[in-house]
Amino acid sequence: MKLKKWISFALAGAMCLSLAACGGKTTQSNLPLESSGNATVKSVTLTENWDFASGFYPVINHSNSANHGFVYWGRNFYDTLVAYDQEQKIQGALAETWEVSEDGKTYTFHLREGVKFSDGTPLTADAVKQSFSAAITNLGQANGSFGMLTKLIAQMQAPDENTFVLQLTSPYYGALNDLTMSTPLGVVNPRAFEGGEEKAYENCKTSTMGTGAYMYEGFDGTTYTFVRNPYYWGEKPELDRFQVKVIEDNDAKVLALRNGEIDLIIGASRISYDGFSDLAADSAFGTAINKAATLTRYLGMNLAAAPFDDELVRQAVAYAVDQQALEKSVFNGIESAAETLFAPEKPYCDVKQTTYVTDAEKAKALMEQAGWTDADGDGVREKNGKKLEIKISYTKSFSTIDDAVLGIASQLEKIGFEVQTSGSDMMSWFGDIMAGNYTLALYFTYGGAFDPSTVMTNMDPAISADPIVVQFTPMIPGGVDLISELNSTPDFERVQAIYAQVLAEISNQCMAVPITYARETAIWNNNLVSSYDFCPDTQYVNVAGIHLK
Repeated sequence: MKLKKWISFALAGAMCLSLAACGGKTTQSNLPLESSGNATVKSVTLTENWDFASGFYPVINHSNSANHGFVYWGRNFYDTLVAYDQEQKIQGALAETWEVSEDGKTYTFHLREGVKFSDGTPLTADAVKQSFSAAITNLGQANGSFGMLTKLIAQMQAPDENTFVLQLTSPYYGALNDLTMSTPLGVVNPRAFEGGEEKAYENCKTSTMGTGAYMYEGFDGTTYTFVRNPYYWGEKPELDRFQVKVIEDNDAKVLALRNGEIDLIIGASRISYDGFSDLAADSAFGTAINKAATLTRYLGMNLAAAPFDDELVRQAVAYAVDQQALEKSVFNGIESAAETLFAPEKPYCDVKQTTYVTDAEKAKALMEQAGWTDADGDGVREKNGKKLEIKISYTKSFSTIDDAVLGIASQLEKIGFEVQTSGSDMMSWFGDIMAGNYTLALYFTYGGAFDPSTVMTNMDPAISADPIVVQFTPMIPGGVDLISELNSTPDFERVQAIYAQVLAEISNQCMAVPITYARETAIWNNNLVSSYDFCPDTQYVNVAGIHLK
């Protein structure tokens, strides 16, 4: 059960997989967008690794996990009650205003008046209630994998058409954060649940049923087409329509952009860093790299087994790894060197933490102090007759990760490790990590709005599905109680204090070695597109952020 739960939130993060496009033609509406008079329809073509064969319902569960590719596009079709703005502050979306009770357990939302779903159905508090209820039902065992909120809902009420009341079993500091997640809490049209809540996957198979700026029009066998929602409540988007062409291979995407088959590639998982750099050197293309980090790549260690049960060895690894070199030589400056488990701009994470500046000589001295010596001069250290042999486990998502792992292995070999690298498919890798069959893993935080709150929650052994971070709390004085308190206190000053204490202990004891902050990218045809604004929740493609010339 825990493996399934872990897979759910990992798929919702920034993992890079590819699936082939499906065939067949589907259509949502008979409202094709046409130019008016001499006006030109403003349209662009983008690309995706995955097809949308599983439909457009914004909830992932174990039996319907194949729609995880669509979730990166979900914000274009489904709105949430609240959302992050470009300053990373929570603002109203479908809810114009809200109040929180003094005990932190009751949230009262006042909906915008006049909002309609893409078929003209009015948005009401009952619709929000039904959408949330169905999300909890359809999450099944994955309930809680996309933020704790859905596990803490005690009651939902709709006292009138424009008032939605959410009552929790206990205060939760991350409630509003979790409500920004369009997966799974994008508000869905009640029509999606005709025949029962579980029918949403079937009813949304060929239809987007949200209040967002765009709606699904159809699929011609190779390309998905989306058009403006005529009932959209917000600022009219610049584009009248957009298309998504599924191209599995990232090198093929680069060729498609060069030959005009597509107009933009948005998202770091949809292009190799070498491909991005090559296109960026060509004046025919414009580029952008998001300033905000999506997630952190880090080395997760098996803290219960030698050699990483020794803090001195962990510190030696931290001093041996040269993040700056990896940033330049492997990630082409797109991902930036990381010093802490979470980027400082993440909520509650700008706190004092121990950092380890690359110093190979200091790393070697720490290994000597830990009793690992190279007695025979072969370059590999030994202790009590046992060689210092480790394996770095990682998921083979794209070629740059292979290069990063080889780079890390080389750096560790310089201080006396014998390193084997082991790349595997995601499921095999997950299984090995869950079973404890690893010594060192190239790991990642969950990304977007999941960082840091969902990662922190999974440090609690009572509920965790994450075998790496669950190791941290037993090593922190009062760690289990701290995480439990974190998820139940209404005092935001106390929340900040707990973050400071937990993150300081993780860094002091070197329980994880940060590698890079991953960032989203965008590249486009300069003849058509002038700029792109990234989505505040960094994982999502923001079609409304595309600006034409």
